[in-house]
Amino acid sequence: MDIGSSLVDTCPGNLQGISGYLFISLINSLVQSKCKLGSREAYNEDYSSQIRDGDEFDFIVIGSGSAGSVVANKLSENDKWKVLVLEAGGYPSAVSDIPALLFYLQGTDEDWQYKTEPSKTSCLGFKNEQCSWPRGKVFGGSSVLNGMLYIKGNKRDYDHWAELGNTDWDWENVKQHFKKLENMQEENVSDQYGREGLMKLSRVHADEPFVESLREAFTYLGYRNLQEEDPTNPLGTLEGFQCIDDGIRYNTAKAFLGKVKERPNLFTSLHSFVNKILIDPATKTAIGVEVKIGEKILKVKANKEIILSAGSINSPQILMLSGIGPKEHLENLNIKVFKDLPVGYNLEDHMLNIGTLVTFAPEAFNLKNNQDELYKYFMYQKGDLASVGILNFWNFFNTKNDSQYPNVQNHLVAFPLNDENFVEYVFSSFGEKEHILKSRVHAVKGRPSVVISNTLLNPKSKGRITLKSNDPQDKPLINSGYFTDENGEDLQTFLEAIRFVENLLETPPMKKFDPQIVKVDLPDCDQYEYRSDDYWRCSLRHLASTTYHPTGTCKMGPAGDKTAVVDPELRVHGIKNLRVADASIMPKIVSANTHAPAMMIGHKAGIMIKERWLNEKIEL
Repeated sequence: MDIGSSLVDTCPGNLQGISGYLFISLINSLVQSKCKLGSREAYNEDYSSQIRDGDEFDFIVIGSGSAGSVVANKLSENDKWKVLVLEAGGYPSAVSDIPALLFYLQGTDEDWQYKTEPSKTSCLGFKNEQCSWPRGKVFGGSSVLNGMLYIKGNKRDYDHWAELGNTDWDWENVKQHFKKLENMQEENVSDQYGREGLMKLSRVHADEPFVESLREAFTYLGYRNLQEEDPTNPLGTLEGFQCIDDGIRYNTAKAFLGKVKERPNLFTSLHSFVNKILIDPATKTAIGVEVKIGEKILKVKANKEIILSAGSINSPQILMLSGIGPKEHLENLNIKVFKDLPVGYNLEDHMLNIGTLVTFAPEAFNLKNNQDELYKYFMYQKGDLASVGILNFWNFFNTKNDSQYPNVQNHLVAFPLNDENFVEYVFSSFGEKEHILKSRVHAVKGRPSVVISNTLLNPKSKGRITLKSNDPQDKPLINSGYFTDENGEDLQTFLEAIRFVENLLETPPMKKFDPQIVKVDLPDCDQYEYRSDDYWRCSLRHLASTTYHPTGTCKMGPAGDKTAVVDPELRVHGIKNLRVADASIMPKIVSANTHAPAMMIGHKAGIMIKERWLNEKIEL
């Protein structure tokens, strides 16, 4: 269809001569500006059509996400090594480049579209009692779908990893790996951030009356304003940094692979679905992969190592399909067992309570013209579309006041006045049932609103990833484990966090905007008095979902740890030349968003692998 033929000039003849020329110049500028979005020039050439059965590489990296891209970057620095990256998805779309449209990627071809298994304890307010767990099936992995938020976590997180026997994973060691990743664009920040790395970091300030009042409200409750992250004493409010470059998402495929795409020893193969890792049964050595590219199934060899960086769902799936995992589970599926390991266990996620939607008086937010915002973005990559709104405005607090470290983090999404469509889209992306969605949309008419989501940082509940069958095309089964901890601590901490938010809304800086908590339609909870403890517990079982941070399913631990899958050098226990490098190796989930820690894991893995094969210590 010729779109131009459908355009109608509603005022013909009013632009002649120079005025017409200027108008056409404006249109041309806008058309040209969209070429910055979704450009394949930012990425490596797709090598998939050139791979042949039996091809050999020194290293094969499975997955191009937050960790995998960094691993491949570090290994390909040695021009004597051939490095192949296998990615199940294709190039990122233009939509993915626009920061404000992050929710619009869920449920698309760039998403694995995972769902949790139904549970009696959680996700009851979502369709089929299943929570959606978006994961990136695209070049750049989940860094193409995420909120672009960059935060490292707490000193205590990494020191605890080391205390569990994971040598050199304490804060003093890992902080140097973070710094090597970073290309800080802001001027007035401390030297804890690097300025020579490949991941560009910036910060967009949300210029809204609500944000300033929210900062004052936290101060009123005794929380300090952090100018930047403080891993040693993180309680307080913080406008975090983002992986955004001049108004465009900066995913890891761009930063760590596209920036070095001229390296002749780096090969990236897209739409390449790994069925399993090939193991030599005599030596228990990983020797290659079986990969489906188009309609062909090929075997590709790795002369040195295979690094599995497919994420906390796909990495355990691939290991189990390869015969590495719980013996009884694999035998039940007729999979030959090479190593009996607790793969898929120890699943942790940051639960997110999306039940606290609050409306405010119109003056809490500046009125915007949508057409102006579109123009600013497509012309200059500025304005609301160039940021994540107030999603990077966090408060870290401790509901028990028993530590200098937080147990809850706030994530905030603002909905402008009279934008019910955005409200409906965001909550439908979580998979909410229709009657709940309708009650939200009805409640926000005529008032701007904010979902003040509490994120549980240190969950006690654990889940598990298992295989549905021995068919690689079958999606694995995700048992989230939400609210299954024996003593009900997760539910109690969430309840305390809701009370914290209620107190926050009662502070003078917030009261002036007339905050009203929306009562969503939860018939199962109507048996309880509204806003009673029992009501909120019921609400949590319905409306707590994911912060998109699954971790721990290929747990790191020393040889004596029977719950571990990989050792502190990320080598799979009992299998030679095979490592896992992504968020699945976390022995305990970090107390912050997981994108930056996953990149750090990738960088540290790359250094350790290089040290092994070069037989020398690398100074950072």
